[in-house]
Amino acid sequence: MEKELANIRRKFNKTHRALTAYERKKYVLKLLYIYMLGYNVDFGHTEALKLISASSYAEKQVGYMTTSVILNERNEFLRMAINSIRTDVISSNETNQCLGLSCIANVGGREFADSLAGDVETIVMTPTIRPVVRKKAALCLLRLFRKNPEILLA
Repeated sequence: MEKELANIRRKFNKTHRALTAYERKKYVLKLLYIYMLGYNVDFGHTEALKLISASSYAEKQVGYMTTSVILNERNEFLRMAINSIRTDVISSNETNQCLGLSCIANVGGREFADSLAGDVETIVMTPTIRPVVRKKAALCLLRLFRKNPEILLA
């Protein structure tokens, strides 16, 4: 396993050739699998965050899934992800909204609550948004409220 982690680290650190979208997804998914096997994964977080910012659904899905599983609410990499997640949550693309809302609900945390609760609340209150997205937003808001009850008092 250490050999594979070293290989992935080497792929991420190559400066002479940028990774293709397929390669980035492949190696980030390998990191996720290794993490799920119980090994410590202390690199590759920025690659997952790059996938969140991508335009294709497949890349976003891998980025959000990895971020939701590997990172916890106390990780400093989440601060870098907040703007990308916010962009997806306030977009008009329902699929991107659902990915962002699921990530917020899975990770939770005080910083997410402070930064994104207003946007999530707007989705819940907007009647023109489809019910499936509003339900996800309501569940997300419940998670944020449990972490920080002051978000709904303002």
